[in-house]
Amino acid sequence: MDSNTQANSSSSNTNSRKPWIRRHPILTTITLLILVLFTSVFLYFWLRPYFSTFDRPEKGELSYSIPSPNGEYTAEIYGVPYGGAAGGVTIWVDVNKTNAPEGSTVKTIYRAEHHGNNHLEWESENTIRIENWNEYTDETITLNMDEEIYDGRRWACKSLRMKDQYVRCIAPEK
Repeated sequence: MDSNTQANSSSSNTNSRKPWIRRHPILTTITLLILVLFTSVFLYFWLRPYFSTFDRPEKGELSYSIPSPNGEYTAEIYGVPYGGAAGGVTIWVDVNKTNAPEGSTVKTIYRAEHHGNNHLEWESENTIRIENWNEYTDETITLNMDEEIYDGRRWACKSLRMKDQYVRCIAPEK
């Protein structure tokens, strides 16, 4: 009887020496999947600004368009809604060559939240004043379209993908 008790105790000792992972494979798998999911979501939101571009999912609605003083360029301001019922509108300013074929290169130079009062005005051949303000916030700025961009989200200024598309990136102060 003693040998039988020793055999039972040695098998229970062997079973208790197995790692927790091998004793609970389903729970371990679920835990690892949840951990990978949370890590992926965290990394996505943490790294998103560094890989951001001025690309947008849809063109939006053209609000205003104005040709440059020499007629070579046209500046267009678009409003793109986001977020459904609780969302808002992001405004984008694109500059393109007037006589270029349809679908040619368009340069986006401005992105910000829509504040209510928008206006475009050319100050010279390459300098444009973009007004976007209300009584609480003013994101009005004058940009040299060849060298500068403005990003109200501050993502383009951090972006590694956009570093070669501008000389100076301007963002609102915190």
